[in-house]
Amino acid sequence: MSEEESYAKGYLKGYGEGLKEAWDELIALTLKGYTAREIQVLAKSNRTSIDSKVQAKRRRISGELGLDLIEDTDTASSIPSKLSSGGTYLIKDGGLDTIFGLFSKMLQKGARGLCILRTHPSMVRKKYGVDCEMVWLTKAEVASTPDREGKLAGEYLSPTELPRLSTLIKKFLTENKDTIVLLEGLEYLITQNDFKSVLKFLQMLKDQVTLAESILLMPIDPSALDEKDLKLLEIEICEPI
Repeated sequence: MSEEESYAKGYLKGYGEGLKEAWDELIALTLKGYTAREIQVLAKSNRTSIDSKVQAKRRRISGELGLDLIEDTDTASSIPSKLSSGGTYLIKDGGLDTIFGLFSKMLQKGARGLCILRTHPSMVRKKYGVDCEMVWLTKAEVASTPDREGKLAGEYLSPTELPRLSTLIKKFLTENKDTIVLLEGLEYLITQNDFKSVLKFLQMLKDQVTLAESILLMPIDPSALDEKDLKLLEIEICEPI
């Protein structure tokens, strides 16, 4: 078999497997009772994680086969190397691997961390090695169930309870120094409330972070929001990265 034929067959096989996986994920979402709007947001959010999944698989295959398949783009990041105290950062294309990697490094340097998550806390601990206070945004009251390692998932909170979420974050910022907060699930908050309510919540959160000289990281998929809403976030909340 020629090198061209081998490449073409490998490409077509991977292309087919990728399409099947994407459709399987979409079918799974339709069976969980999500609304059409929620499915749209979740699908777009999953699409943004494709690059990080490919990078992870590339690193795994490189190690297994002893090949150098790592590309320069694997380590590229739009996140600045130094974050300013009191800063609120809207991260539009950093990738969760990069964001949680940065968050973990800040914790290793002595910062106290708080994660507001749409992803289950046990998955974050397992995949990224992050160990800090966590709040799971969910409507399912199952977060008190220990994971396989015996750790509690952390506190859980309904995405519609924005006042309680604000109070919880303010309490964390007031009781601790040298802090960093990661809010993952901004799209979820918007779908479960409305954009104006979430915008007001973020405006108050920004003020809390500024007063506490903390740092706030907010990953977001720009395609999940209307252009005017995204612009409002950039103007009212922070400078996008």
